[in-house]
Amino acid sequence: MSNFKKIYPHNNKVLFDGGQNSKFEKSIIGDNESPDCLNVVFDAGSVGTREGFKIINTASVGSYVCDGLYVRKGTNNAETMVGFYGGNGYTLAGTSFVTIPSAQSVFTAGVRVGAATMENHLFVGNGGTDPYKWNGTDFTLHGVKSAPNSSVQYTGAAGVLTGDYRYKFTFVNSALVEGNPSAASTTFVVTAAQISMICVPVAPQSWGVSTRNIYRTVTSGSTWFRHSTLNDNTTTTLLDNTPDSSLGVAAPSEKGMPPKYSTIIYFNNRLFMNDNDNPSFVWYSDLNEPYTVASTNFQIVGDAASDFFVGFGIQDSSLILFCQRNTYVWYQPDTTPGNWKLIKSKSPYTSKSPFGQFNFKNKVGFPAVQNDKFVGVAAFSGESIESTTSVLSTGTAGADLLSDRIEPDMFDIQEAYVGNISSIVYKNKAYIALTKDSPNTTNNRVYVMDFSIDNLSKSQREAWTPWSGLNVAQFVIYNGSLYFGTSNAVGFLYKEDPGVYADNGVAINSYFWTKEFTGLSGEDSFSKDLRYSNLLVDLAGAYNMGFSVKTDSDSGSGTEYDIDIDPESSLWGSMVWGVDTWGGGSYQKDVRQYLAGSRGKRVQFKFSNKNTINQRFKVHWLNFTYNLKGQR
Repeated sequence: MSNFKKIYPHNNKVLFDGGQNSKFEKSIIGDNESPDCLNVVFDAGSVGTREGFKIINTASVGSYVCDGLYVRKGTNNAETMVGFYGGNGYTLAGTSFVTIPSAQSVFTAGVRVGAATMENHLFVGNGGTDPYKWNGTDFTLHGVKSAPNSSVQYTGAAGVLTGDYRYKFTFVNSALVEGNPSAASTTFVVTAAQISMICVPVAPQSWGVSTRNIYRTVTSGSTWFRHSTLNDNTTTTLLDNTPDSSLGVAAPSEKGMPPKYSTIIYFNNRLFMNDNDNPSFVWYSDLNEPYTVASTNFQIVGDAASDFFVGFGIQDSSLILFCQRNTYVWYQPDTTPGNWKLIKSKSPYTSKSPFGQFNFKNKVGFPAVQNDKFVGVAAFSGESIESTTSVLSTGTAGADLLSDRIEPDMFDIQEAYVGNISSIVYKNKAYIALTKDSPNTTNNRVYVMDFSIDNLSKSQREAWTPWSGLNVAQFVIYNGSLYFGTSNAVGFLYKEDPGVYADNGVAINSYFWTKEFTGLSGEDSFSKDLRYSNLLVDLAGAYNMGFSVKTDSDSGSGTEYDIDIDPESSLWGSMVWGVDTWGGGSYQKDVRQYLAGSRGKRVQFKFSNKNTINQRFKVHWLNFTYNLKGQR
């Protein structure tokens, strides 16, 4: 082949959907990978600037971090966003957060709140107090507390009762779920009389009680049977003239309060939750009844010393239980707890991030810890960690973490704040918020893992890119859009802003460095005169995108060229005759950028939006032409 007009790649184009690879040398990574990129997204082989986020609540709820952000979906499919800031609960109404009645100063400010939805309720807890539930109107206790016994006998008229009698009381919530009975009353001894009581127990409004049941023994008996029902939470008196033969069903048992949980999940028509007072216990509600937890409904995992339970994942018919040192698979083939099996996983990794788990491609992704050290993001599949292989131009290098290609970045994550890592999946991408670099103490970086298969020739199953400028405590999907509450104490809610390339008026620093290309096979060590590069770009607006080139691992920023990406459209009512071009313009353009004076053995290119507000770039492919020099 002639030394002149060498084209790389030969009869092909370089695509840019491989994501960041900061682990391996930039000259041997995949052609579609980047050793350094920021604030970009990948789409069918292209790379471009991510869209921005804007503040939604025009008035801050105060100088608070977001302690939790969730969506309650009612039986009518209507969604309501619920946020927790400063220990208070709010709902989003347009551009304002509105306080939830009775949800003020319930939780401790700065402590994360866990939540799950079941039966038209959002169940929430932060581990420091009794948990609560919200049905869209009432914010009341999650469980049904036992009633106190404060009844007092007073003189009654003649009646049919003769003997010794005792009473118990139960509270019933608005879902008609009954709690455990109170302690027994004192013994009432009567002869041919009625029993009149005052001070029948009444529950606080926050307990969510709508009905109370009264139970009584038969004469000199020890078993309690239903006497009557008070269909309110206000009546304090009771008149009993009911013979033993007319009593109803026996009093319930094993309808206890749920634990003080801080993480909770819905799975197979039950709620599963941790217990902050007993950190090796995982509790679960009865089938199709999320309001109470029986005293026998628990599973012990880990140990009581150093392997405490942390968080949940869901894998097919199993719950994945992440403890501080080990991971367990809780296989549940059916709804009968006696048939469930707990298996210690073979995985060498576990997680210390209660809110970091996410599901993708029938796998569980999670922030991985090995020997108490955060090492990256892994995928759980079956009883082990799935392995990945890094495909390099010089061969292969094995790895067992999804984030293997960005391992240096993962080692910069602040170990003390791994528990704050929060993840979500949205439009075939996992968004993972974490705390990067010292001395940061709050989540200040988002890593986006693109697991879509847009380009079948792509060797990477996942493509990674870091996003900066976003302080994310927790993401949520609300009415089809992506939102987040802030990890810094500003009290704001942000929403993805399609078509806008600024973060609430702040420029997005978006760029993508290509790998360092060495030319065609066998020409790695020869010097080259760079002639020009061809690339297909989006005509994004009336401005320039940045295009830089540098050679031979230059530590500088290289030579930057401006590429005009003005669509050159002029429509009726806006064009200037004789100056502007009439028509709708184009949305893409083939660009040939000459590289005069660039010479070296290796060459690297950069695309950028010039770190300018409301500007973006998008490059679909590239190739470049060079002359070979020094060949003998």
